[in-house]
Amino acid sequence: MSALDGLDLFGSGPASLRVGPWQREVLRRGFAGLDGEALLDLGLRSRPLVLAGRLQAATAAELDALISAIEGRADGRLHTLTDNHAREFPRVLIEEFEPSGPIRAGRGFWCDYTVGFRQLP
Repeated sequence: MSALDGLDLFGSGPASLRVGPWQREVLRRGFAGLDGEALLDLGLRSRPLVLAGRLQAATAAELDALISAIEGRADGRLHTLTDNHAREFPRVLIEEFEPSGPIRAGRGFWCDYTVGFRQLP
């Protein structure tokens, strides 16, 4: 079950988390007449996380409430993301939340989604 700040926002359906690499910022300088270059490490930067899955609910109103709860967490604040394997990713910011297309009905109501996070060091 994937959760955000301990809230089961993504546990209604299957989900997978893709964790990107940490980024470092490096300043590169070359000098005329000298072979090589000077590198100045400016430190660790953020890394991207992408959570993709399916939101499911018994009614369209419940699914709409779930979508609204996720959108409400895109508030510019840092959160803690927990994936399906209980790994915690602290200091994450929701950069984008994209539910796909219209809500679909079958055995309940559902829609696919993608959430783009940015984890700060």
